[in-house]
Amino acid sequence: MTEKATHSKHARAGMLMAVATFAMAAAAAIQAALYLHSNGTDALTDGFFVAFSLYTVFGVFSQSIRVTSAPLLVHPTRALPLREFGATLVFIALAVAALTVPLAHPLSVALAPGLSDAGRSVTEEALPILGGAMILQLWAAGGATVLAVRDRFDAVAGAYIAGAGAGLLTYLVSSGGAGELSLAYSMLAMAVVTCTLMLIAVRRSQPAEPAAPARPLRLRLLIADAGLILGRTSIYLAFNALYLVTLALTTSYAPGDATVLSYAYLFASYLVAGTAFALGMSRIADMSREVRTDELKAVGGTVPQGFRYSILICAPALAAFVAAGAPIIGVAFSASFDSGDVRILQEFGALLAVWTVAALLVNLLLPAMFALGRARFTNLLTPALIAVHVAASLLGGALFGAVGVVGAAFVAPLLFAATMLRVGAPSIAGHLARETSRDALRFLLLAGGCYGLGAALGAALGSTLIGATVAGTLGSVLYLALLPLVAPSQVDVVLRALPLGFLKSRRRATPAAPAA
Repeated sequence: MTEKATHSKHARAGMLMAVATFAMAAAAAIQAALYLHSNGTDALTDGFFVAFSLYTVFGVFSQSIRVTSAPLLVHPTRALPLREFGATLVFIALAVAALTVPLAHPLSVALAPGLSDAGRSVTEEALPILGGAMILQLWAAGGATVLAVRDRFDAVAGAYIAGAGAGLLTYLVSSGGAGELSLAYSMLAMAVVTCTLMLIAVRRSQPAEPAAPARPLRLRLLIADAGLILGRTSIYLAFNALYLVTLALTTSYAPGDATVLSYAYLFASYLVAGTAFALGMSRIADMSREVRTDELKAVGGTVPQGFRYSILICAPALAAFVAAGAPIIGVAFSASFDSGDVRILQEFGALLAVWTVAALLVNLLLPAMFALGRARFTNLLTPALIAVHVAASLLGGALFGAVGVVGAAFVAPLLFAATMLRVGAPSIAGHLARETSRDALRFLLLAGGCYGLGAALGAALGSTLIGATVAGTLGSVLYLALLPLVAPSQVDVVLRALPLGFLKSRRRATPAAPAA
């Protein structure tokens, strides 16, 4: 395959995964808005979102299996047989079921130390429902891993989009009688549809490479395989579990803060998943093959351009969320979301912008590290990652309360990304650090300036709703107008990747720009 064809393939795969992720994000946003309207922000919703945070973390962990297990399935001599891979995921699911059903009460105490008894009871009730959704999402992620190796990203995207639609429909049906648990039932329905469609697609697809010879399924073998998969994926679990620490500490402050943080984090995490994580997933199988001949390409050929495209999207989305989204939410749900909640949501959103930069780098660097065969090294960093995060969060909370806890969320991920960069590409680590830092400042300042100007003009109009609308509209127009001047080659590549026949690149007459 030519370099141009390979680049086009990666762009299309990344686009499909991004579309699927943002479709899920759109469905989640609608449900979050409806949930906020119905339940407001109080100790009971805090209790639900503590359980939901575990589901969110495990969901990202399940998706990370698509990154960490792909090299196992395409290894030239020691590929993991498909039957064995599936049986191992079933074995892991048994542990999830045990933790979220019979042990739901002690788990709720561990997850929500600062909640009232009423709030913690909601956590306990939600855990078994979300546990079932977690198991099905794990199996769906396993199916997606196989389909990605077989270059069937269209089937993966279709399954996730259909699941998002089923979840939204279930929420609309169940929200009247299920109360705080309505979102849990929605996640369960989404998982059922996604898992079913994914496994059907696996059955119908054809392997891209000769199948590995099957081995007898014995308990000892499944334990070894589970240890292999979990061992390679433990760093993803630890990285995303940092949010559990942040949320748990937030419950110790004002009631409702944990709910507000959950909305802000849900928005920021979907941005990361739809950009850097989607790009990493679309590249992991090919990176694992390419690294056999060119190790440096796994980092230098993926991370800087992936970060640039990701921050190009995330920066304006976060700026729009702070300048326009939060005020509009306050107006739309004024009965359950007062001005104080709006201010806190804006503060959390702005602070998570810094976390997003670090999270983008981590999600782009981890696939490269796995392709390079440095999974053991990254996993050895797990204790240090958790320890630094806990220390930074406790210090932030002692100094500034809940705002300090959220503000400290970027410290451990950024140090982790810097360490991976230094180890994964020592010869170009300094160059890549300068390049990504420059891109982060470039797009964050551009987005902040555009939406900040829009917010300033909107504030002069007096009406909160009109002002927020002006802020969002003017900020978006300014950002889109200035973007081709700030990042012309990236805009060109994005336009070329769009599946719209009538949309032609504005630079068609010039030679194709190199991958940036």
